[in-house]
Amino acid sequence: GFFRRSIQKNMVYTCHRDKNCQINKVTRNRCQYCRLQKCFEVGMSKEAVRNDRNKKKKDVKEEVVLPENYELSGELEELVNKVSKAHKETFPSLGQLGKYTTNSSADHRVQLDLGLWDKFSELSTKCIIKIVEFAKRLPGFTTLTIA
Repeated sequence: GFFRRSIQKNMVYTCHRDKNCQINKVTRNRCQYCRLQKCFEVGMSKEAVRNDRNKKKKDVKEEVVLPENYELSGELEELVNKVSKAHKETFPSLGQLGKYTTNSSADHRVQLDLGLWDKFSELSTKCIIKIVEFAKRLPGFTTLTIA
């Protein structure tokens, strides 16, 4: 419960000692920072925490509904399909972005600014990487010249 809540709410804890508190069944509630670090040390993974208890990954294919009299040329339809496929393969769903949100309750504003900058930096870097990956999957993009 502690690990899941910490990850889902993107909690930022601080240690009031020297960041090596002994964590066991009796002392685990004394230092949340060291408790969370111990979770990571024993192999618990952020990525393994689901955002919603009942939600499982489902491949939902959304189809665009066009008016009956509208037809795409074969070439245009192929291009649309390639761009759509590149987007789906590159960008995370909104559910996956939940791990980048922060808990802004009054109790946890001590290190919120630093935490926000870290999250902003991490998310910005990932966005740039994903945009480049997406562009490389677009037909003709890699053959464009910079001039």
